[in-house]
Formats: sequence, structure tokens, C-alpha cells
Amino acid sequence: MVSRPFRQALAVLLLLSQASHSQPILLIGKADAELSGAFSYDFLQSPLTRPFDQGRAQISLNLPFNASAQAQKFLGTIADSAVVVPELFARVSQDLNAHVDVSAPMFGGVLFFAARENASLRVAGALGNAVFNLDTTLDGVGSILLKGSIHMPLLFEMHWRSLSFGYAFRPAPWVTLGFQVHKHEFSARTSGDLRPDLSGRISVGGDAGNTSFLVEYPDNKVYGTADGYYQGTAWSPEMAVGLGPVRLVSRMGARMSAKGHVDVTYAVPFFIDPADFQPRFTEPDSFLAADNLRRLLDGETGKRDIHIKDRLILTLPQSHTVTVDLWPGKLALSYSKVFGHVSIHTETARPAAVAATGSAANPSAVTPGAVAPAPGGTDSSGVNTESFVDLDLFPDQVICLSGTFAWFHADVGAHSLNISYGGKGHLLSGLSPLEWDGDPFVPILDFGFTWGFPLVFNTDFFVSPLPAVRSGVTYAF
Repeated sequence: MVSRPFRQALAVLLLLSQASHSQPILLIGKADAELSGAFSYDFLQSPLTRPFDQGRAQISLNLPFNASAQAQKFLGTIADSAVVVPELFARVSQDLNAHVDVSAPMFGGVLFFAARENASLRVAGALGNAVFNLDTTLDGVGSILLKGSIHMPLLFEMHWRSLSFGYAFRPAPWVTLGFQVHKHEFSARTSGDLRPDLSGRISVGGDAGNTSFLVEYPDNKVYGTADGYYQGTAWSPEMAVGLGPVRLVSRMGARMSAKGHVDVTYAVPFFIDPADFQPRFTEPDSFLAADNLRRLLDGETGKRDIHIKDRLILTLPQSHTVTVDLWPGKLALSYSKVFGHVSIHTETARPAAVAATGSAANPSAVTPGAVAPAPGGTDSSGVNTESFVDLDLFPDQVICLSGTFAWFHADVGAHSLNISYGGKGHLLSGLSPLEWDGDPFVPILDFGFTWGFPLVFNTDFFVSPLPAVRSGVTYAF
């Protein structure tokens, strides 16, 4: 018969995640976070902007820059924080992405080719010297001491590149026709590794005597790893026609099926359900039933392997842009309408493969009020991947005023935008006083400088919607 103070100590251990602490239980000695990326607006260049009377070779790139700062020192509330981060260092940088563009007069028109890095994103983070320290004294009952370290590096990378081939010509002095086709290439990979190493002792004292035992969860028992990679290609056409001062550019959409996989393996203490990370037991006394106490003392775990083979479906919408020259060669007004949206979703044609094991699978060890695992130590044979990736961007309408005066050029305008993620729509609604059908307007602002001939240097500063600094050189021949 186990004494009541011992049961109280177990109940406190089970409910630690729901309790407040006057002292921190997780001290992260060092935490690093890094966000880097780049975005190119050159993908939106019209085929009608090519020079018909001379050749042109251009290379431009986003200039790399870094910004770093000592970030917040505390996570959670200051008074009752369970996690303290004395040193959190954050870095934000722009990647060096390149754009190569070549056009040459040929067959009465202009033939052109471009290779672009349209977008890249890299998110990395790591916890270093993370120390878990729980030392709680229960007045008149006993104490709980649990210490250890946690190591957790994380990484996500994504790249979107394209090759463009096109031709433009003038069948009449006031008519210009253009056509180009884009080959899109998408790749993404992710990896992560969680390695805690925890051990401790529970001591209980009372009228029935003193009880003390060790609890150990080293990183070869409790851990988590993730690894994934996706890659896909797609083609999309683009057509343009110019009639005097009016030009129309129609960009067709694309649907890309990216093949790849995500493999996740993790092991958790036996009293946690590996399927949903919920406690298997709803009553503290369940730990004392049958073999559950032995499993706690032996540090037994449940393991789960998830292999997601579903494809990522990326969709690019079609858009149509009408441009009118207000001042030929110097000032133009454009309006774009987007049909559809940018989306990334998983293809759920079949369930992912799941294997689960665990020594806590004895149904007889679970008392009333407990949640029993499936017989034989096997959890659910399928996993819902619908929310694995679920992102939609809605750039509905765009209006922009573009001007070029000698060596200076600029674009000023606005576009409506909204985002849906994880089944939740219109996440940006209400953030701006100016909206169209619930979608807030985002400003467009960029400017740049161009000088020299035939070797032309240019620098562009994109302020909104995505900031970037871009420089390049063009040789006219």
C-alpha cells in the first residue's frame, strides 16, 4: 500500500505543466534565431519592355546585408515565468540572389532569355546550453528534483527559381506583340533534432516513512527528429499586346506538383500519448495502478515514426495587367487583376504511413479515468496531413503609377492582400483603414537610379511590400 504523501507527489509531477512557478524551470543559456531571404520583382517584367533596336545583357542581384540584435530576455510573464532566456540573439539578412537577362534583335523582333532567383527563404534556430532545473520542495511531503539539458537545432529552406524564354515583334508601327514562357523550379527542405537529457529524484516523506526513487529520461529514450525534402517543376505562358499607348499583359497560372517526403520520429515518456501528446491518464492515481509505477521508475517511452509521402501542390494564379502611357516614355498608369490565389497545400490522396511502439500498451494497466492505448502498442495507422501545409495568399487588385525621368525612376501604388493559413481565413482583415471587400490595401513604393552608356549601372530600393536593395549592370550592344 502506497502512502498518501507519495500519491500527492506524483500528482504534482503530473500537473507541473499547468502550474505556476515562482522560479524558472528552464534556463536557456543561449538561443540563436536567423531569418534570411530574398525576393525579386523582375519576374513581373513585361515582354514589351525589351529594346528592339539594340542587344542587351544584364546581370543584377540583391545586395546582401545583415541586421542583428540582442532580442528579448524573457519569455512569458516576468513574475511567474517558467522559461528564462538570458541571451537571445536574432539575425535578419538578405540573401544574394541573382538575375541574368539577355535580349538580342532577331528575325525582325527581339529574342530574349532570363534566369531568375525569384524568392528564397531560410529560417534557422538553435537552443544552446539549455538547462532544465526543477527543484521544488513540498512542505511536509517531500521534494521533486529534475535536472538536465536540451539541445534543439531547427532549419527550413525554400527556393523558387525560373527560366524564361520569349520573343517580341512589331507587325505595324503602332502594334507590338510579345510572348514568353516560364519554367518554374521549386525546392524546400526542413530538418530538426530535439535531444533532451533529463534525470532526477522524487523524495516523499510522511508518517509511513520516507520513499525516494530516481527518474531518468536520457536523449536515447526521449527525442525527436524530422527530415524532409520537396522538389517540383511547372511551366506557365505569358502573352502581351500593345496598341499605341495601351498595353495588355496576360500571365497564365501554373499548378506545380512537388514530390518529396517528410519523416518524423519521436519518443515520449510512456504516460504521454505519442499520437496527440496528451496525458494517457486523467487521474494521478492511475500511475499507481498495476505496472504503471514500474514503467515510471524504468523510464519507459512510446515511440512513433511518421512518413509523409503526399505531394505538395503549389498554385500560381493568372493575372491581367492594363497599362496606359500618360506621358509616353516618362509616366504610365497600370491596373492588374488577379484571378485565383497563390497556394501551397498537401495532396491528401492517401494517408501517411505511421508506426508506433511503446511499452505502455497494456490495457490492464489503465484504471478507470485513464485513456488506454491501442492493443499491441500500436497507435493510429494513419495521420491527417491536411494541415501539414495550408497557406493561401490573395493578391486581388494592383494599381501602380510608374515614372522615369532622366536617371531616376520610381513606382508608387497599392494592392489588396489577404492570407489564409491552417484553415483560418482573412488573417489580415481589419489591419488597415483602407480595404476592398475585407482585404486591406498594402502600399507599393520603390525607386532607383540608372546612369552610364553603353555600360549602364543601376541601383533600386524596394521599400514596400517586400523590402530589398538591388544593384546591377547592363551592357548594350
